[in-house]
Amino acid sequence: MSSYKDAVRIIEETRSAIAEEQYQAGYIEDRYQVYVALVELLLKLHKPDDAFFYSEKLRSRSYLDRLGQRASIDELGKESQIRELAERIRKLRLALEKEYAVQKNERRGNAVEVFSAELAQAERDYEALLSNSVVVTSRGTGVLSVPDVQQRLPRDTALVEYVVGRQMVSILLITSSSVVGTPTQIKSESLSSRTELLRALILEKRPEWIIPARGLRKVLVDPIQSGGNLYSIRRLLIVPDGVLNYVPFAALPVDNNRVLGQDFIITYLPAAAALAQHTETYSGGSLLAMAPSGAQLPNAPLEVRDIGRIFGSKSRVVVGKAATKTLFKQIAGDYDYLHLATHSSLNRNAPSLSAIELEPDRESDGRLELYEIAGMKLHARLITLSACETALGKGYFRETPAGDEFVGLTRAFLGAGGQSVLASLWAVNDESTRLLMLSFYRNLRKSDAAEALATAQRELRANARFQHPYYWAPFVMVGAAN
Repeated sequence: MSSYKDAVRIIEETRSAIAEEQYQAGYIEDRYQVYVALVELLLKLHKPDDAFFYSEKLRSRSYLDRLGQRASIDELGKESQIRELAERIRKLRLALEKEYAVQKNERRGNAVEVFSAELAQAERDYEALLSNSVVVTSRGTGVLSVPDVQQRLPRDTALVEYVVGRQMVSILLITSSSVVGTPTQIKSESLSSRTELLRALILEKRPEWIIPARGLRKVLVDPIQSGGNLYSIRRLLIVPDGVLNYVPFAALPVDNNRVLGQDFIITYLPAAAALAQHTETYSGGSLLAMAPSGAQLPNAPLEVRDIGRIFGSKSRVVVGKAATKTLFKQIAGDYDYLHLATHSSLNRNAPSLSAIELEPDRESDGRLELYEIAGMKLHARLITLSACETALGKGYFRETPAGDEFVGLTRAFLGAGGQSVLASLWAVNDESTRLLMLSFYRNLRKSDAAEALATAQRELRANARFQHPYYWAPFVMVGAAN
């Protein structure tokens, strides 16, 4: 065990000397299994407190780095280079769109292949330039110990932290008066396959979804429910790992008629360290709601107008061509609640260029990219992404490392100053989303965000038309919702 601890110490000393954020993240990812092995060993030795400490040591460092102070691009003298490369990317995207707009037999030779290759390279260059233009200095918040967490947990709340290894998942359960560590045997490939199958069956609205969902519950929830560990617990704070970020825990079946979301109010946290982040006090409840026309969501304008009426005079609703990225960046910091009814897009070549789709104007193409979100100064109690989708293809979890678009998108908003983010795990239904959002905001007037979401999901599930988890289960609350 001392060898593993020495290895972790050396890894962290080396990592602290790396200035660029992209290389810090890559360095840790390559050495992730050292932390996993140490957590597994500590659980075998019946030392759950220490296992939790090292689990948090890995994820908290990454999480807290993203909340650190960042030097601006202007200060580092890279603004002109970044603008030039961004303009090249914009022109290449337009060129590709024009080629795809004509019939295949009318396209110019291998123009699509040439433009695609040039665009991919330009995006990689852009990602590298952005990463090398960011200087991170930690705010200095330390890793929370088990007693630290217990002091912050109400008596009806439990924190569940997962660590995914190659051969097993380590589960750490903390309540205000206890800590339990449980290893459960399952290969990471099997966990990914089950999650992928569950999502596929839900997206196809097939009744067989319950089979992989029941299997995941047995692996992920049953071990901590045995022995009455969750007796009197009403809320679960789930700290996922890797592929588990994409599991709709609320939809996991308890029996043939009940799901986990009926028994618990569920919130996802990027790390237990999020419990220690400063929580601002809000005097008002102002709302900015935007529904760009480019998203082509028929119910979105009605959705944001109805939500705006709930907030009354404290709301600003922007619909159609006026819902620009420029406007959002200018005024988003002035509101307590931000609601975006639009799509997001993943960029695998350059994750920092994954974006939320807003309207273009003379100043921008409308793509609010992850690095821009992370650089904003928000003061929002809640950011709702009501139509942003995580439409992942087959084999995604085996091809793409964790920390990707859904995780990146939510953490970018948290890092920008948002306290919590309501987002979706898959492409959502336009009509059911409007109903769920209206119920959510009505309930938000009398309860916290996590409870309001749980109530809205139960109400929608009670509607025979929307009983399938495809309609109500994609939305998850991420962050210290209150």
